[in-house]
Formats: sequence, structure tokens, C-alpha cells
Amino acid sequence: MTLGGLPLHRFPVLEARFGPLTPMDAGMQSRVYVAAGGDVVVKVYRTQRGEHQLEAANMRRAGLGAWVVDALEADGIEALILRRFPGRPLTAADVADALPRLREILGTLHRERAGWVDLRRVRERLRRFRSALAAYPLDDLFWAVEDPLERGLLDQPAAFCHLDLWHDNILITPPGAANGAGRDVLVIDWTKAGWDDPLRDLALLKTGTLDLLPPGESLDAALTFLPDRAPATLTRLRAYLAHTYLHDLYWFLMNEPYEFDRQRPLKERLARHVLARLPG
Repeated sequence: MTLGGLPLHRFPVLEARFGPLTPMDAGMQSRVYVAAGGDVVVKVYRTQRGEHQLEAANMRRAGLGAWVVDALEADGIEALILRRFPGRPLTAADVADALPRLREILGTLHRERAGWVDLRRVRERLRRFRSALAAYPLDDLFWAVEDPLERGLLDQPAAFCHLDLWHDNILITPPGAANGAGRDVLVIDWTKAGWDDPLRDLALLKTGTLDLLPPGESLDAALTFLPDRAPATLTRLRAYLAHTYLHDLYWFLMNEPYEFDRQRPLKERLARHVLARLPG
């Protein structure tokens, strides 16, 4: 028996503590089980590189430590034990309800600052993107990143960022479940979190989640997360949005080339909508 292509096996130590585990979901990096009673979930990682401890530490840094039950090695695997959140991944219909809480979450997250953005990594990514995408007319997208990069506009203090804000990583409670207090939201999957420009985090939220909405609504929603609307801030957001759309094209070309031709016109259209609306 498998879950998402991953072989399943029993976990006698974990099940002795939490009760029988039932498969819930499987992704590229992990598989998730719910414990008997439904109070906790167990996230099991594909590799044994300490990601259970890393994710637990990142959640605590992000103020989400109350959701962490334990991070342990047992039954030949590494596992993160979390309290179960009574929600589901975000859909287009949920975005408007989720925005207030998402603004709170990212505002709190990005207040923690340390060091400066590593622009060497930005340049290295751009070199890889240019090399792989050289056959396609994307110079305007590259220029939207390279020009402010060379003008020093991307040389900014780094904040603690999630860096994987696509809609499957944002859970929301069902409508009506909060008794009028607003729907609760939880951001999950913190293995990629680290220090970066908070506007890169916002660009990832826009392309991975807010783009469930029509282009104009998506960008308008993203702008509500900005600390200000100064021209330099808008240019920086424009740069990271172009960077993220280029990354998406690069990812499809390298990982799912059979999807690239279908995704390319959509990603280019969304990117050029941003370039047209934000100052360069």
C-alpha cells in the first residue's frame, strides 16, 4: 500500500503514544497521518536531515509554538507532531476572508530582522533563470529585477520569512466555524523559512495564493500588505514579483517540462500585468 507514491508502514512507538495513525496526505517532502481521536497529526519526512527539528524551531520563532507537540526520531523516521488545525487548504472563495489574518501573521513575522538580504543568491538565481530561459522573450521580466538590483534598491535588511506561501500551505477554518469571530488561519510547512526580503515573501504569497483571484484583484490584495506605497517600495515589489514569475517558469521547465507550454502564457500574462501597473 502507498500514499502519494510513498510506501506506508506501521509506527509502533508513535502509535503506542498517540494511538493508531491514519494516512491523510502526501507531498514531495513528507507524508501526514492523523492520530486516533483526531487531536494531533504526525508529519513524517522523506529524508532524515533534521527537518522535523528545523520546522519545529521555525514555527516557534514565528509564534506558532503552541501548535508543536513534539519533534522526535522513532520507528526509523523523523516526525513532527502537531496539534490538528480544524481547517482545510485555502481556495479562491476563501481569500477575502483570509486576508485580515494573513496580514497579521506576516506583519508579526516580518518584524523580526537580522542582517541583510543575500543579493549574491539573487544574482545566482537570475543567472540560472537566464541560462535556462534564454530561448524565450523575457527580457522585460529580467530587466524588472536586474535594474533595481544594480541600483541598490534590493539592498535591504532581512526579515524572517516563510518563503513557501502557496495556497496549500495556508489552512482556514470553514465558514461559520468561528461563531462570528472571523475565520481562523494557520500557515503550515515551515521547512523553507529563513531570512530574506519581506517583499519576496509577499511576492510568493501573491503568485502562490492571491493569484487564485483575477489579476487586478490579486495585485490589489497584495498591495494591502505593504508597509508604505513609496515608489522605491513599489519598485522592489515589482522586482520580486518578476523574479518569482521567472522562478515559476524555470521550475516548470526543469521539473515538469510537459506543463511548461501550458503555464508559460499564464505566468507571462500575470507578470506583465504587474509590470504595467507598478512603477519601474
